[in-house]
Amino acid sequence: MPRTDRGEFENPKKSAYSIEYYDSSWEFEYMKELEDDPSIVKWTKNHGLQITYFDDDGKFRTYKPDFLVELADGTKEIHEMKGTHLLSNPITKRKVDRAREWCRVRKMNFRIISKYQ
Repeated sequence: MPRTDRGEFENPKKSAYSIEYYDSSWEFEYMKELEDDPSIVKWTKNHGLQITYFDDDGKFRTYKPDFLVELADGTKEIHEMKGTHLLSNPITKRKVDRAREWCRVRKMNFRIISKYQ
Protein backbone atom coordinates (compact mmCIF):
# COMPACT_ATOMS: atom_id res chain seq x y z
CA MET A 1 0.00 0.00 0.00
CA PRO A 2 1.43 3.42 -0.86
CA ARG A 3 2.26 5.81 1.88
CA THR A 4 0.34 9.04 1.67
CA ASP A 5 3.60 10.94 1.79
CA ARG A 6 3.55 14.19 -0.05
CA GLY A 7 6.68 16.01 -0.88
CA GLU A 8 8.99 17.72 -3.27
CA PHE A 9 11.12 16.08 -5.92
CA GLU A 10 13.90 18.63 -6.28
CA ASN A 11 15.92 19.47 -9.39
CA PRO A 12 14.50 16.97 -11.87
CA LYS A 13 16.51 16.99 -15.08
CA LYS A 14 13.60 16.22 -17.42
CA SER A 15 11.09 18.70 -16.05
CA ALA A 16 10.86 22.41 -16.85
CA TYR A 17 10.37 23.03 -13.14
CA SER A 18 12.95 22.98 -10.38
CA ILE A 19 10.48 21.18 -8.09
CA GLU A 20 7.81 18.60 -8.88
CA TYR A 21 5.35 17.77 -6.12
CA TYR A 22 4.32 14.19 -5.45
CA ASP A 23 1.21 12.95 -3.63
CA SER A 24 2.43 9.48 -2.64
CA SER A 25 5.53 7.34 -2.35
CA TRP A 26 4.47 5.60 -5.57
CA GLU A 27 4.54 8.89 -7.45
CA PHE A 28 7.93 9.71 -5.96
CA GLU A 29 9.33 6.36 -7.08
CA TYR A 30 7.79 6.80 -10.53
CA MET A 31 9.37 10.24 -10.89
CA LYS A 32 12.75 8.62 -10.35
CA GLU A 33 11.89 6.02 -13.01
CA LEU A 34 10.92 8.78 -15.47
CA GLU A 35 14.23 10.52 -14.81
CA ASP A 36 16.19 7.30 -15.46
CA ASP A 37 14.28 6.16 -18.57
CA PRO A 38 16.28 7.08 -21.70
CA SER A 39 13.14 6.93 -23.88
CA ILE A 40 11.61 9.84 -21.92
CA VAL A 41 12.84 13.37 -22.63
CA LYS A 42 10.30 15.42 -20.62
CA TRP A 43 7.77 14.87 -17.88
CA THR A 44 5.76 16.90 -15.39
CA LYS A 45 2.91 16.73 -12.90
CA ASN A 46 2.59 20.50 -13.15
CA HIS A 47 0.81 20.44 -16.52
CA GLY A 48 -2.53 22.10 -15.81
CA LEU A 49 -4.49 19.52 -17.81
CA GLN A 50 -7.99 18.64 -16.69
CA ILE A 51 -10.14 15.96 -18.27
CA THR A 52 -13.90 16.12 -17.97
CA TYR A 53 -16.22 13.19 -17.33
CA PHE A 54 -19.67 12.47 -15.90
CA ASP A 55 -20.02 10.67 -12.59
CA ASP A 56 -22.58 7.95 -11.79
CA ASP A 57 -25.19 10.62 -11.04
CA GLY A 58 -24.64 12.34 -14.38
CA LYS A 59 -22.80 15.25 -12.78
CA PHE A 60 -20.07 16.96 -14.75
CA ARG A 61 -16.67 16.42 -13.10
CA THR A 62 -13.02 17.01 -13.90
CA TYR A 63 -9.87 15.26 -12.86
CA LYS A 64 -6.21 16.08 -13.24
CA PRO A 65 -4.12 13.27 -14.72
CA ASP A 66 -0.94 12.40 -12.87
CA PHE A 67 1.82 12.90 -15.45
CA LEU A 68 2.34 14.45 -18.87
CA VAL A 69 5.26 12.70 -20.55
CA GLU A 70 7.11 13.26 -23.81
CA LEU A 71 9.06 10.44 -25.43
CA ALA A 72 12.26 10.81 -27.48
CA ASP A 73 10.28 10.31 -30.71
CA GLY A 74 8.05 13.29 -29.84
CA THR A 75 5.05 11.22 -28.74
CA LYS A 76 3.17 12.72 -25.83
CA GLU A 77 1.48 10.56 -23.23
CA ILE A 78 -0.59 10.87 -20.12
CA HIS A 79 0.39 8.45 -17.36
CA GLU A 80 -2.19 7.79 -14.67
CA MET A 81 -1.15 5.92 -11.53
CA LYS A 82 -3.75 3.59 -10.02
CA GLY A 83 -3.61 0.80 -7.49
CA THR A 84 -4.88 -2.47 -8.93
CA HIS A 85 -7.71 -2.44 -6.37
CA LEU A 86 -9.12 0.68 -8.10
CA LEU A 87 -9.06 -0.59 -11.68
CA SER A 88 -12.55 -2.13 -11.49
CA ASN A 89 -14.05 0.90 -9.73
CA PRO A 90 -16.84 2.44 -11.90
CA ILE A 91 -15.54 6.00 -11.42
CA THR A 92 -12.02 4.92 -12.35
CA LYS A 93 -13.41 3.25 -15.47
CA ARG A 94 -15.27 6.42 -16.44
CA LYS A 95 -12.15 8.53 -15.95
CA VAL A 96 -9.98 6.11 -17.90
CA ASP A 97 -12.45 5.83 -20.79
CA ARG A 98 -12.74 9.59 -21.01
CA ALA A 99 -8.96 10.09 -20.77
CA ARG A 100 -8.37 7.55 -23.55
CA GLU A 101 -10.79 9.43 -25.79
CA TRP A 102 -9.30 12.81 -24.81
CA CYS A 103 -5.83 11.54 -25.75
CA ARG A 104 -7.01 9.87 -28.96
CA VAL A 105 -8.46 13.15 -30.24
CA ARG A 106 -5.12 14.85 -29.51
CA LYS A 107 -3.05 12.04 -31.02
CA MET A 108 -1.56 11.22 -27.63
CA ASN A 109 -1.21 7.95 -25.75
CA PHE A 110 -2.77 7.10 -22.41
CA ARG A 111 -1.13 4.65 -20.00
CA ILE A 112 -2.19 3.34 -16.63
CA ILE A 113 0.71 2.69 -14.31
CA SER A 114 -0.67 0.14 -11.89
CA LYS A 115 0.65 -0.99 -8.56
CA TYR A 116 -0.52 -3.93 -6.51
CA GLN A 117 -2.13 -3.18 -3.18
